[in-house]
Amino acid sequence: MTVRSAYSKILMKRFFVIAGAITLLASAAIPIYSRLRPEGQPILFPSGITLYAEVVDTPETRNQGLMFRDHLPIGGAMLFVFQKSQAYRFWMKNCKFPIDIIWLNRKKEIVYISKNTPPCKSEPCTTYGPEKTKALYVLEVAAGFSKKERLKLGTTIQF
Repeated sequence: MTVRSAYSKILMKRFFVIAGAITLLASAAIPIYSRLRPEGQPILFPSGITLYAEVVDTPETRNQGLMFRDHLPIGGAMLFVFQKSQAYRFWMKNCKFPIDIIWLNRKKEIVYISKNTPPCKSEPCTTYGPEKTKALYVLEVAAGFSKKERLKLGTTIQF
């Protein structure tokens, strides 16, 4: 075997090792990227920011909400859709992180905001929400989002 062919074999081995490593890293990055880019209903705020909300519109999914989850995905939210407008109250039982909760009427105008709503530490859990003001939708977002976006009563959100 010549020095040149031995060198070629070494280069080929290195090439395949590097190509394999790149393939492995790329395949590992795809699930990470997909977790960073949430799917769901686009929710557009007046600032131009868009969140992607998981829609919960059945009694079972609404009752589960964000319970037992470790976090909201970056750029994610949860949108509760109800059949009729009422003064819905929410609690933070079995939730692991604080959130902002935003109540919206039929016109998708903000009618109530609970900022930095903490997880329930012991029962009975505190409930949050408007006493009498009716909402058709409730949006859960990362804690601090409503302050950062300067959301206030009457602000219209598009979805």
